Amino acid sequence: MTSPQPGESPQRTDTVAIVGGTGALGFGLATRWAHAGINVRIGSRRPEAAQTAAAALPGASGGENAAVIDGAPVVVVAVPFSAHVETVRSIAKVIQPGQLLIDTTAPMVPARRGLRPITPWSGSAAEQAQDLLPAGVSIVSAMQTVSAATLRDLEQTLDEDVLICGDTAADKAVAATLIERIRGLRAIDCGPLDISGVSERITALLVGVNRRYKTHAGIRLTGLPAPQTCSGLDRPA
Repeated sequence: MTSPQPGESPQRTDTVAIVGGTGALGFGLATRWAHAGINVRIGSRRPEAAQTAAAALPGASGGENAAVIDGAPVVVVAVPFSAHVETVRSIAKVIQPGQLLIDTTAPMVPARRGLRPITPWSGSAAEQAQDLLPAGVSIVSAMQTVSAATLRDLEQTLDEDVLICGDTAADKAVAATLIERIRGLRAIDCGPLDISGVSERITALLVGVNRRYKTHAGIRLTGLPAPQTCSGLDRPA
């Protein structure tokens, strides 16, 4: 596990609110983080569903999306692209400057042979969120290549990389610390937020690979020197 940069409060990675936490990826992340000892808040448009999901996890709580993000240092958005704009607009009314939002969205639409990646007008889902949120809310893009099914199954061993894009090293360090609380995940700094469209598009490729091979493959970058993670890096984004 990595550590926050000097001067950064460890408490910033002790609580996470997951918007769309009852969905496949959201609940998978909630499961892993809750079992890693993180205070998980599961959000949903239906508070009862969020509370039911939270009851299955140690120390978790659930409620309506806007309620769970109140005061949470880190907010994760885990919704399908079709619901992305509506969801981000709804939380934009309550999220505050200083909070960090990790966007996991992969823009895809159904096609004749599976799912096809698309490019939002903003360039990526993460940049779309940035355009919709108040100034001062930090945005990091991550987790588009990790299987929701593998996350939900605690018997499955993870051994893969998570591509992180963001405009400041400090924000990426916080995201990396939280991500690496999940055993077997390694956070990789892929540069500024405007490159996140590349990592978001990889999801459609992996969906196709997983269907053909009937598995839940992730990605692993080779040849990286240690340390490979975002956390602790003293360099520009």
